[in-house]
Amino acid sequence: MSKIIKISDEIVSIGTNEGGIKEVRKDDINFTPSVGDEVEIYETENNLIVTKKEDKKEKDMSSGININVSNNQGNAQPYYVVNNTKAVNKVVYCLLAFFLGGIGIHKFYAGKIGTGILYILFCWTFIPGFIAFIEFIIALCKKADANGNILV
Repeated sequence: MSKIIKISDEIVSIGTNEGGIKEVRKDDINFTPSVGDEVEIYETENNLIVTKKEDKKEKDMSSGININVSNNQGNAQPYYVVNNTKAVNKVVYCLLAFFLGGIGIHKFYAGKIGTGILYILFCWTFIPGFIAFIEFIIALCKKADANGNILV
């Protein structure tokens, strides 16, 4: 890659890839040169053509339609963490555990389907209701993250 290294009144000095220096008249260049510009040199016996190397990013961004899509939706989807825990919204989980915990709805919300089915099967014994109340108190005591989620 050749670069313009010096510009005087009439002469532009270009450092070549091979370590040499080419000197070209300003009139022979079809762009306004500045020190540091990357250029390409094409040379024959009679002609010397110097063109400015265009930055591909500038060229790509200036032509056509560019669409930048970002899929950051905050806490739209709960995420899984290590040891089979899941982040759920603290308020929703606590309300489900308090009002519908006896039939295991809070377990279904937390993604623990098997435990939710056990709560439904044994809801007539009221044991799942007591366990759900304890889980409600535990969830209330947990500190929520910035999105209002707790690990269950």
